[in-house]
Amino acid sequence: MRKQAEPLVLPTGEGVVAELTAAQQANHRQGESNHLTSPNGIQTVVRALDLLFMGTGYLAGALYGVLAFFVTYDVLARKWGSYLGLPTTRVTDEISGYMLALAATWGFAYALRTDAHVRVDVLFPYMGRRLKAAMDFIALILLALFATVISWKIWALVLDSMESGIKSSTYLLTPLYIPQGILGVGFSLLALAAVFMALALLLGWDLRATAPGLEHPEELPGNI
Repeated sequence: MRKQAEPLVLPTGEGVVAELTAAQQANHRQGESNHLTSPNGIQTVVRALDLLFMGTGYLAGALYGVLAFFVTYDVLARKWGSYLGLPTTRVTDEISGYMLALAATWGFAYALRTDAHVRVDVLFPYMGRRLKAAMDFIALILLALFATVISWKIWALVLDSMESGIKSSTYLLTPLYIPQGILGVGFSLLALAAVFMALALLLGWDLRATAPGLEHPEELPGNI
């Protein structure tokens, strides 16, 4: 007669519970060391900035679609407008230039927050974790400095254009402070994003995505 297999009994007791508790605490401390939880107030600021960057990024993307439709219509109207009765516009070049400037610059901050800018990372994958964080911090500081200087010069130009009342020598006679202000807003948002991400990286804050539509890689600067 075959002997029935005995059930496997796991050891129990205070010693095992203590070992499991110690292991859980060690894993919890290791997780906290990898991502430091930022204060609640900082999370509120992060959420607000993410919503701002997401809004400007989506607006930039939508403008590219509008720009493509606008230019396509004007080309067709110039080609076959007399046959189809389509009126042509005289401001295609000017309006498309303003839209392109807005779409390009207002998407800078969104691209930085989502790590969508082109990065030359030939040596980056071979660096240690701390060296990667240091390189990211230096890159963010240099980017913030560049964007701040450009923003400062642009806003100075905007004030000068408003005081002198300079207008474009085009059909619309657009005041120049309008397209200049568009560029100023875009570079100001880029400087804001770079400064905040550099500060978060330095202080070890967790900058995971808090707004819908913002998806970040695991090694996003500020989340290392």
